[in-house]
Amino acid sequence: MKGRLDHVDALCDLLEAKLAAAPATTARRLLRPQLRWVAATPDGDELAHRLGVVALVEACRDDHLASLDADDGLAALSVDWRDVVVRTCARAAGARERRTCPRCGARLRRKRAERCGRCGLASPIHRNRSGLS
Repeated sequence: MKGRLDHVDALCDLLEAKLAAAPATTARRLLRPQLRWVAATPDGDELAHRLGVVALVEACRDDHLASLDADDGLAALSVDWRDVVVRTCARAAGARERRTCPRCGARLRRKRAERCGRCGLASPIHRNRSGLS
């Protein structure tokens, strides 16, 4: 029998898969900000229903329930939709890591920085583009 946190993680995985399957413009401009907004609003039940966030989480729950037996299904039903939304947003925030220099760990300012501002190490992208290996 799975624990409650296992079910939350499984539901988060399904929710992230649904967001990844959505067209990029829709996911970037509508779905992901709506999830963050609902997660940040303490009493946003009405808002979540109007935005379709609850329906999206419940569709993921239905997909998850199809793969479970009766005992695990009851445990999965006890997971609140808000827990899934908050955990998904927290996982997405943790996944957004900043680009850092592999030598000194300094934050690279631009997406395609040619050199580290602190130690001067050339970016692997820049070296490959210039023909050097």
